[in-house]
Amino acid sequence: MKFLPFMTALMLAVLLAPKSGFAETGALQPCPASTHSKILDYESKALCARISVAEAKDQTSRSIKLNVVVLPATTRTKQPDPVVLLAGGPGQAAVSIGPMWASRFENLRKHRDFLLIDQRGTGDSNSLACEETLAPIFDETELDGDIERVLSRQITALKDCLVTLDADPRFYTTIEAASDLEAVRAQLGYPQLNLFGVSYGTRIALVFNALYPDSVRSLLLDAVAPVNMLIPVNVGLDADLAFQRIAAECTQTPSCQAAYPDLPAQLKQAEQRLREAPSQWMTNPLTGEQKSVTLDHRMINRLLRGALYSRSLRQVIPLAISEAAKGRWQVLTGIADVLSPQSNANDLSLGMMASVLCSEDMSRVKTQTDGVYFENALQELLIDVCPIWPHTPVAADYFTPKSSAVPALLMSGTEDPITPPVYAERALAYLPNGHHLEVIGGAHGVSQLGCLPSLIEGFLKDLSLTTDEAECVQAIGGQPFFSSYAGPFETQEEAPAND
Repeated sequence: MKFLPFMTALMLAVLLAPKSGFAETGALQPCPASTHSKILDYESKALCARISVAEAKDQTSRSIKLNVVVLPATTRTKQPDPVVLLAGGPGQAAVSIGPMWASRFENLRKHRDFLLIDQRGTGDSNSLACEETLAPIFDETELDGDIERVLSRQITALKDCLVTLDADPRFYTTIEAASDLEAVRAQLGYPQLNLFGVSYGTRIALVFNALYPDSVRSLLLDAVAPVNMLIPVNVGLDADLAFQRIAAECTQTPSCQAAYPDLPAQLKQAEQRLREAPSQWMTNPLTGEQKSVTLDHRMINRLLRGALYSRSLRQVIPLAISEAAKGRWQVLTGIADVLSPQSNANDLSLGMMASVLCSEDMSRVKTQTDGVYFENALQELLIDVCPIWPHTPVAADYFTPKSSAVPALLMSGTEDPITPPVYAERALAYLPNGHHLEVIGGAHGVSQLGCLPSLIEGFLKDLSLTTDEAECVQAIGGQPFFSSYAGPFETQEEAPAND
C-alpha cells in the first residue's frame, strides 16, 4: 500500500478551516460525564468531539468516528499549535492515558492545548480490542496456567471477534492513523502540531511528518521506534542486552556482586526448577495465604521482561531472580501485581496491534528470533495471529525513512529493553535539526525524568537546545538494586553523586 494522497474531501476541509489558529469551538463541546469521567476528574474544562473520517480512502460506504479530547491551555497567553500525545503499544488509547501523561507536563499546558485522539481501533474510536471475546482470558490470573494454552485461546478469541467487528481491520494501520490526525487538525483549525510520541507513537509522528510536513512544528520523540525498525524482530535480543547490562552493573557494584554473584546462572536455575516441578506453593505477599499453582517456566521470562521496562522495577530484578532460583516466588508475584494490577482486554487493543504489526513489520518477518535469556513473546503471538487477521502489507517504500528539517528532540533510556538508543540514532540520521538525549539508567520512556520536562518546555518555546542546557540530563543517573527485601543499600563509594 502506497502513501495515500489527500482525499478531495480533506482538501476541501483544509481550505474551509478557520485561520485563527485555535480549536474550532463549534466542533468541540464540554465533555459528557457519562463517557469521559476520568478526563473530567483531571480537567473539568476538557472539551470533546466525535469527528467522522472515512474508514477506507477508496471507499465511501463506511465512516468511523474518532474520540477527540482537548485539554485547553491554562493561561491567556495561548500559542496556536497544540501538543499532541501519540500513544504507544501499538494499541494504547491516548484519551485513557491522557490524564497520567498530562499531569507530568502541566507546565507545557500553560501556553498550549493538549490534543488527545484515540487512534482508530483503540479506546472509543471504533475499537478493535475484541474485549468481549478476550475478557475471559484477561480475567484469569497471570501466573497460574500454561502459556501455550493461553496463546491458543487468544487466537480463538480473535477469530471469534472478527465475526462481530463492525470494521475492516485492513484499514487500521499507521498510515490511516496519520491521515486521521491530519483530518482532525484541519477540522479543529490548528495551523501546526507539536507531536509528542511515546514508543510506537514515535513511529506515527515520523510517518505523519513524512506525509504532512507543513502540518508539523516540532517532534518530541520518547523511546524511538522508526519505520526502519522492525518492532517484533529484536524483542528477545534487545531484552537480552538490557539484562546483560544489569548483570554487568551488578558485577561492578560490590554490594550487588556479594548478594548476587552470578545472575545469568541463577536465572537459568529458576527456569529449570519450574521445568522439573511446575506445581508450586505460592504465598500471597499481602495476606500470607498459600495456594498451589502451576507455573509455566516461561512466565519468569515474561515477567522479568516486563519489569525491564520500568526504571523502578529494574531495581528488584536481581532479588527476584535470586529468590526464584531458591524456589521463592513472592518477588515475581509482586512484579506481576505492579505490571497489571487491574488489567483488562481494553487496556491494549490487540486487534489494532495486529492490524498495524501484521500489515507493517511482520510483512518482512518470516521466522521467530529469540534471545539467549529472553524469548520473543510478541513475535510468537503474531506468527499465529497474522495468518487469521485481515491485513494488507504496506508498500516497500514505507520502510525508507524520509529526511526532514523539522526541529526534533529525541529521548532514550540506556536500559530500555525494546527501544534502546541505537534506534533513536537511526532516526536522528534523517533529522538534521534533531537532538538526541540519552538518560543513563533510564528504561522505556524517560521524558518525565529529572530536568527533561523543563528541557522540553524550553525546546517548544524556541525550537532549539544547547549542549549546556542538556548537561542536566547527566545528573539523573540510575537507581541502586535491592540487595534484600529491606531495600537497596550502597556503600558511600557506590552511591551516585546526584541520584
